[in-house]
Amino acid sequence: MTLHGFHLSRTAVALCLAMGAWSAELPTPKTSASTVSEIPAQYILSPDDEFTLRSLQAKELADKVFRIDQSGEVNLPLLGRVVVSGNTVRQAEALLGSKLKTYYLDPDVSLTISGLHSEPVSVLGAVGTPGIQQVKSKTTLLDVLSSAGGIRPDAGPVAKVTRLKANGSIPHATAHETASGDMVADIDLKSLLEAKNPSENIVIKPHDVVSIPPAEVVYVVGNVKRAGGFPMAGKPTLSVLQVLSLAEGLDPQASPAKARILRGGSGGTTNQRVEIPVNVQKIMSGKAQDLVLLPNDILFVPSSTAKVVSARSIDAAIQIATRVLIWQ
Repeated sequence: MTLHGFHLSRTAVALCLAMGAWSAELPTPKTSASTVSEIPAQYILSPDDEFTLRSLQAKELADKVFRIDQSGEVNLPLLGRVVVSGNTVRQAEALLGSKLKTYYLDPDVSLTISGLHSEPVSVLGAVGTPGIQQVKSKTTLLDVLSSAGGIRPDAGPVAKVTRLKANGSIPHATAHETASGDMVADIDLKSLLEAKNPSENIVIKPHDVVSIPPAEVVYVVGNVKRAGGFPMAGKPTLSVLQVLSLAEGLDPQASPAKARILRGGSGGTTNQRVEIPVNVQKIMSGKAQDLVLLPNDILFVPSSTAKVVSARSIDAAIQIATRVLIWQ
């Protein structure tokens, strides 16, 4: 029995050693070290934060993780419920140390933040699922855009990041202060998504607003194969030939020689609209210079069967093609 018991003990020891070696080969779990190093010294503890306590004297607290509840309290062995929310890490250490002196001569308390509470970031505009996201610790611009469903095809060329004055500056070359004191930066989306410049992928702070304005649009209506609005994809202008290509060309009933560019004035009302005649037929044959279209311009190609092209027929074509009334 003794020998058998000794054999079992050796087996148990071997098993423990094997398990120890196996666990040593496992990937090391992510710790909060990187997060802690990025938390400023003046960081204020808040509800839902988690922290680890260490003390050589107070074994009841050592290496345990505690969470601050919604009332700002944490429930600790020996001490019961203690309000720590609103304190910095150093202040919380001093507070807990003073309370533990009732039980220990030198409690020597060390507090390390192991998990941050979540805070809101707004993602608006041309993304898959715009809205408010709850983020924790270090979150980058690409992180929040990915969580928002990614960039839509009609997105403009920049991501506009707005930051509250109390949250400091934005580490980007375009960052500037608004009249209200908030900070704003325009991030080049193409450079960001292609990872050409790592500095574009800035860290997003709580209460930042990330806005992706839709791209400027030009419209092609009338007798083309695919009428509608076409995003300019960051280009300041598009030419007549370029938008005709996007519209898949003219249909058989088109009268390209009688086309016109419709350009609205400030306010976009009918009597402010400028109509610029354009002979698309000559442009396509290389006998006339290709013309430039500006954002919100409309290239109208009438039908060859129409004897008169009236303002009403133009507006009807616009509404049918774009599903919106461009000018009242």
